[in-house]
Amino acid sequence: MSKTFYTQFLSNFSQLFESGKSFDLLLYAGSERDSNRKEFKVHTQILCAQSAYFQAALSKEWLKKAGDYYVFEKANIEADVFEIILRYLYTGEVNIEKCDGFQIVKLLVASDELGLVDLLQFAQSYLIESRQSFNVDQLVRILKLIFRLESCKTLRQLCLDAFCNDHAKLFGSDDYLTLEEDIFIQILRNENLRMKEVDLWKYVLKWGISRHPELKNSPAEWSTEGVNRMKKTLAPLIECIRFFAMSAEEYYDEVRPYKKLFSKKLREEMLQFIMLPSRKPSDIMTRTRLLNSTLISCSIAALIAGWIDSKIKTTSYDEIPYEFTLIYRASRDGFNDQKFRSMCSNKGPTVVIAKVLNQPYIFGGYNPSSWVGYNLVSAQCCNRGTNSFIFEIPDGKSTTGARIGRFRRENGYYADHHSSHGPRFGSNFCINGQAWSSNMSRNIGISRRWPSNTNTSICCTYGIACNVTRGTLEEYEQPMSIEFKILDNMVKRTLLEI
Repeated sequence: MSKTFYTQFLSNFSQLFESGKSFDLLLYAGSERDSNRKEFKVHTQILCAQSAYFQAALSKEWLKKAGDYYVFEKANIEADVFEIILRYLYTGEVNIEKCDGFQIVKLLVASDELGLVDLLQFAQSYLIESRQSFNVDQLVRILKLIFRLESCKTLRQLCLDAFCNDHAKLFGSDDYLTLEEDIFIQILRNENLRMKEVDLWKYVLKWGISRHPELKNSPAEWSTEGVNRMKKTLAPLIECIRFFAMSAEEYYDEVRPYKKLFSKKLREEMLQFIMLPSRKPSDIMTRTRLLNSTLISCSIAALIAGWIDSKIKTTSYDEIPYEFTLIYRASRDGFNDQKFRSMCSNKGPTVVIAKVLNQPYIFGGYNPSSWVGYNLVSAQCCNRGTNSFIFEIPDGKSTTGARIGRFRRENGYYADHHSSHGPRFGSNFCINGQAWSSNMSRNIGISRRWPSNTNTSICCTYGIACNVTRGTLEEYEQPMSIEFKILDNMVKRTLLEI
């Protein structure tokens, strides 16, 4: 017969920690300038038995003798955090429910330094699962503390994703100016970052000027020495900006005044894409981001890719096996249907994505063929086929609640762009200049009851109704094309974003 007495043993060790009876080590936590600095009467044998860090740190040659006990200083860990760690080492118990979020982050950093893997993983999981509101409020401070800790990569990724999903969490205050270069670069290179490139450039400039306050005046007044200093500071960050995604006005007003900061080759590249936006960007202009979109994240692109390749995979890809190349965006190229036809016709399979002003929804449609130019003789401007679909992303940010409606009539017309409007999927999805409309009742297709619990019978070509029937397109990025290159067979497709 055997029996274990864990409860009693833990209680005994807890009392030993609280009393400090028979201690042989006086441990000081916190710096001497810290009013919360505290001393703990502890036992070297217990600390060394529980932690390899203390086995090394508490060797005789590293300790100071003070009478009958030794003294150990740990100035970089605050007293309240160290008390949690010591209680864990004595009893195996951790209670952090009453800790504020930033205190838990400090516990993560201290646990990493002391090699306490189990404590670190517990605290990180608790912080992520139970303190989401804190993660949003002080993301910059958290990221600065844990960025280089490989053991905190889950929390690090959470911070980066939060910045990318809502850039106001990063740029809503000047806290981002305190970020070190490598952290800022990691954010700028994140393929999910969704914001106007010209705004990103302004924030990068502000970050650089914060390091050279003597250059706050007009760039035309900067000395040669000042230009060279700023050029050196911004060089790694400039590589992260997609200047080719800017409009001519944005380039002229916001980038051109700082032309001395760029190499001659990059200036030439910028000029080319302002004057010839239909040309495919070269490596120097596309080397930093997988997805060039201000409307969708990579998770949404992965879902669209999965829908397109339904014969290969019925759900979204874990990682998108494609290359992306921008060919058209309305904010850059204008809200112009003729421009759409001239730049986007005969480009192969495309996906069109649209966002309506003051609405969270993202709407899209897939054309498995090509947008064709309007034939004045035959009046032919439609494409035929059965593999097209339209879709809706309710919150515009995540795949939650995403809906797809595939074409439901063989040999029917599914996509066209007439001389008087832009891309259209029947009347489910229609763009005319900057105007958006989605009219279910005018579709020619399979008759069905919609919604399913009513007795109203309407014609429905794609099987879903868009939640916004009319409106003005917001960032009407008239078809932005993104080339999809499947790795196993090198098939290319194009994603057009409006």
